[in-house]
Amino acid sequence: MDIKILAIGSLDKKYLIMGCETFFERIKHYAKLEIIELKEVNNKNEQVKINDQTALVIKKLLDYSEYYKVLLSSQGQILTSEQIAAYIKEVKDFKKAKLLFIIGGSHGFNNNELLSKVNFQLSFGAITLPHKLCRLVLLEQIYRSFKIINNESYNK
Repeated sequence: MDIKILAIGSLDKKYLIMGCETFFERIKHYAKLEIIELKEVNNKNEQVKINDQTALVIKKLLDYSEYYKVLLSSQGQILTSEQIAAYIKEVKDFKKAKLLFIIGGSHGFNNNELLSKVNFQLSFGAITLPHKLCRLVLLEQIYRSFKIINNESYNK
């Protein structure tokens, strides 16, 4: 399986870098994984920043037309870990085994522009997560999903 994470911005906190590296190494036993970081647009006008970052992601999505695209969004569907695992397994088994997760920047995206370009919206709940922490949570859930799919124990 080929999984890519398209993320706005790079990690700058040591604890996030270490956590992401840990799960990245664990996931490599189950799937090919790549994190693509797009530079965060630097503009004081929030709406311009959102629109520019949305356009940047839409342009980048052209490189991944054969991938099943999942947008992490507060308006997305909330799934349990077991449901996320089932979703990943379905993509692995029936949708060319190519999966692209999209994580926005600190101000998010213009969803009106982006929604028609993705296959699914996923939410990690009603809480607000910083976008950089969201990457760590996503990696943990991907790793947990592979443990569930393979009926392996997961040390909690």
